[in-house]
This record gives sequence, C-alpha cells and structure tokens, in this order.
Amino acid sequence: MKNQTVRFKNAAEFGKSLGLSEIEMELIRQKKKLIEMLKATRTKKKFSQAHLANLVGSKQPAIARMESGLVSEVSLDFLTKVAIALDVSFTFKYAA
Repeated sequence: MKNQTVRFKNAAEFGKSLGLSEIEMELIRQKKKLIEMLKATRTKKKFSQAHLANLVGSKQPAIARMESGLVSEVSLDFLTKVAIALDVSFTFKYAA
C-alpha cells in the first residue's frame, strides 16, 4: 500500500484539517510575523545568533529554531525576551 500525499490549497485549509480554530490560526500568523521582524532586526543590528541567545539567557540553537519558522516550538515568552533584547516593540492586531 502506498502512502498518499495530501495537498492543501493554503494554510487555512491545512489548519482546518488539523482542527485548529480561527483564533489558533491567527496566533500562528501573528507569531510568524513577529519572528520575521525579530530576525530582520537581528540581522540589521549585525548580532550573531549566539550573541542574541546570550542576551536572552539561551543557546544559539533556540534562536536558529525560532528563525527557521518552527512557530509551534517557540513560546510567546521567548519571543518577548528576544524582542526586549533587540529593543523591538510589537502589537498583535487582528485584521478580520
């Protein structure tokens, strides 16, 4: 028996297939946007991942995981620490 590959038209369809609510999907979108902003700021400030990790009391692989987009493995507390270390402010806004 062959494994069947399921393809989804978009992230919303994929989220629904996992049973995620619209709020949960929005949280994922917001975290993804914040991660992109933090990565861009780190790069602009010419901080290495190791340096940033040191600033937040973590290790470089945690920053790499965050920047690779593994949203489910990154807590809002961790993202907030990184934002503070980079002097980045953020607001979650839901654009329905």
